[in-house]
Amino acid sequence: MLTLTTTPTWTAKVHPANLMVASEGHQTWTVRVLCDRIAKSGCGPTSGPVLYPAWPHCDSRCGQLRNCLTACIIWWYSGYTYFAGEVLMQSKAQRNVMPGCAVLANLVRVLAVACVALLASVAAHPQGSSGRILGVVTDQSGGNVGRATVTITDVARGVSQTLTTDSDGAYLASNVLPGTYTVRAEFKGFKIFERKNILIEVGKDARIDAVLQPGSTSETITITEDVPMVDTTSTTLGGTISNEIINDLPLNGRNYQNLVSLRPGTMIYPGGGPWTQSTNGIRPEDTSYIVDGITNDEAFMGLSVTNAAAVIGDAATLIPIDAIQEFNTQVNPKAEFGWKPGAVTSVGLKSGTNDIHGTAYGFGRSDSFDARNYFNPAGDPKTPVELEQYGGSAGGHIIKDKLFYFGAFEGQMYTVGNSLPGHVPTTASIVGGGGNGCVVITTGDCSISVADATQDLMAQNPTFVVNPLSNYLLGFYSPTPNTAQGTFVSLNYPNVNSSKNAIGKVDYHVNDHHAVSGSYFFGNDTIVGMDFFELLPQFRTKVHSRAQDVSAHWAWSPSSTLANELRGGFTHYVLQILPDDIGFPYKINTGLSNPLLSGIPDIRINPFSQLGAFHNFPKIVGPDKVYDFLDQLSYLRGKHAFKFGGEIRDDQVHQATFRAGRGRMRFANLENFLQGIPGNTTFLAGDPTRNITQWLYAGYAQDDWRITPKVTLNLGFRYELQGVPKEAKNLFGNWEPAVGFEQVGKNISSIYNRDNKNFSPRLGVAWDVTGKGTTIVRAGGSLIYSLLSMNAFLSQQNTQNTVTLGLGTIPTGATIFDSACPTGGCPGTGNIFTTGVTIPGSSLTWKDQST
Repeated sequence: MLTLTTTPTWTAKVHPANLMVASEGHQTWTVRVLCDRIAKSGCGPTSGPVLYPAWPHCDSRCGQLRNCLTACIIWWYSGYTYFAGEVLMQSKAQRNVMPGCAVLANLVRVLAVACVALLASVAAHPQGSSGRILGVVTDQSGGNVGRATVTITDVARGVSQTLTTDSDGAYLASNVLPGTYTVRAEFKGFKIFERKNILIEVGKDARIDAVLQPGSTSETITITEDVPMVDTTSTTLGGTISNEIINDLPLNGRNYQNLVSLRPGTMIYPGGGPWTQSTNGIRPEDTSYIVDGITNDEAFMGLSVTNAAAVIGDAATLIPIDAIQEFNTQVNPKAEFGWKPGAVTSVGLKSGTNDIHGTAYGFGRSDSFDARNYFNPAGDPKTPVELEQYGGSAGGHIIKDKLFYFGAFEGQMYTVGNSLPGHVPTTASIVGGGGNGCVVITTGDCSISVADATQDLMAQNPTFVVNPLSNYLLGFYSPTPNTAQGTFVSLNYPNVNSSKNAIGKVDYHVNDHHAVSGSYFFGNDTIVGMDFFELLPQFRTKVHSRAQDVSAHWAWSPSSTLANELRGGFTHYVLQILPDDIGFPYKINTGLSNPLLSGIPDIRINPFSQLGAFHNFPKIVGPDKVYDFLDQLSYLRGKHAFKFGGEIRDDQVHQATFRAGRGRMRFANLENFLQGIPGNTTFLAGDPTRNITQWLYAGYAQDDWRITPKVTLNLGFRYELQGVPKEAKNLFGNWEPAVGFEQVGKNISSIYNRDNKNFSPRLGVAWDVTGKGTTIVRAGGSLIYSLLSMNAFLSQQNTQNTVTLGLGTIPTGATIFDSACPTGGCPGTGNIFTTGVTIPGSSLTWKDQST
């Protein structure tokens, strides 16, 4: 007899074949120990494992092996929980004789610890658009009923799944599409239990415990009461918005994301638009979107691909709301969700049913029914407001009870006028100007009047002639000359949009053990509109968006308590933001050869509006691609609902920001412009195009432990490994004051050191106070790491006194002139020649390049 003194005291007895049984109260623990000699060079026999007859001597015998690694593998069973681990040991002689073995042992120790940590706490709610039904079948005394038959029926599709409970009476049905279900449980000698009206929401679980009463199987006890809508087993906050609610609520533009702000903690920045939607004060790009179980975020801006926020107006592409079964938001999510600390918004798509269903719709709006815009003064044409939105959906079966289809289309066209203020020079002489801004004359206003400024310049120099280039550009300040006594003009060029969107989905119920599905979304949008105080229609911005999303799903349920889900997806996103005057037949030559930069430069004359298109563009995003693969295993054991899985993701970004690519010319005043005397000028030099790849890896584990019928403990653990972004040609640089210029592949290996410590624990408890699902007390917390979007590294715009900031615009190839290289300069450390350049006006000549 061997006594192990711990707290509490254990009594253990060694049995043959290394089997040790220990008892503690009512639980029985079984431990099996196997010493395994792993052959190395010169390690002796290689015939396989060597069994030692007594566990207490395992450590000492293994420790006597020379130049070999020794492994002890342990299993134990505690009624509900299995544990598997591997302990690698090495003798002192091994460490002294074979340092290589020591290195290998240390490596495997780390792997073993990681495996134990992953297996010790395993995940729960499904990440996809499907849900789960799980529960336990018991008799009236509370005893578990094993081998009971549980049938789960999808009411709309007529698809049934038959399960058999395990020895603990537990069952699990995964890949349950959102909808209404019936659960039926039966066992010989008991009445049939049947519960109807079970509503499954996107990514949610429904726990249906069946209590069987003695009687004949010809008798059925049917419960028609709805399952409580309050989630009694999770500490995740949020809620679900169904298709009925989406259709019933006023929803201008039919963009479901506009309803997300109805959830607690979600808001839009004051005065902001869809780019500013935030959860609990977190950055907008930290909100995660999942469509049909696959990430829907693109990597550059961190926003969703479908229903992507347009630079102008509302969403560019749209998932037709008639194709949305429902969507939900989750805050403080379980371990299967990560990468972003904001809300997780999961969208579930509709599926076909045995019956053919369809919709058709059309919506219209006309300014004939609108009042005049407050900033649209009487006498000016009324700003237009015209909207047409139309589409339809259809779904049904290809093979009844087996193969289903669903598809939808939505088009949107609108013309929305603007009423913005503009300020341009006037051709009239200002009455009562008092010589403001003039050098010689004492009448008029030389700061805003071309006539007065010209007169003042001629008074200074009788031979003065307006600079030819300036004279040509004056004609682009307004469609017709401004002859008023002031600078104000009304800018009312409309935003014109056209959007076409389509989505399709196929579901195939192979049998009770296998189900597959797939979906495809295509959206294309073009809008031309005002993004600034553009003075002419051709100065407006043209935005073209194209989004594509493909997802596939395979669910495998080998038993009533075990289920596996494999998901894969691909998103493809293109966003082109261009000045609409590219290709306009200007009669000047700026000397720029890139066709994206054709047109007039951005000209600022104090105090007038900018002449030219918006200086932030052109901007090219895409094609951006995201490849996402997930696998997750669900396992139900007694009071524990386990899930564990992993994710591999490849983010690819193609990006180019040509901010100030045409040049930004500043003139101190109108007279300097007429003379052709520029001030400081900034422009982008070089090609800012970059191609970036980032690999992401994650593993997670979750256990929803139902401690009592009223209390559920949520335990979770997630580990994320974020690869360092890499540029295809190593065109990433940096500046270190102590070093100088740095470039990847030249004098640094990466833009930053990878963080390998992203361990993300999750903990929560839910208490059903009454046991009826009406009052729930929750407490929980989580540690979540934020994945930076690529624009944080590449495109920090709207900064003062610079063209752009980013790792792609560090001029490592520039010639360095300093005390070490006073004449001729020294060559740069790299080959990046893209950067923002500022040239003082004294170094410039203001003339057309063709002259």
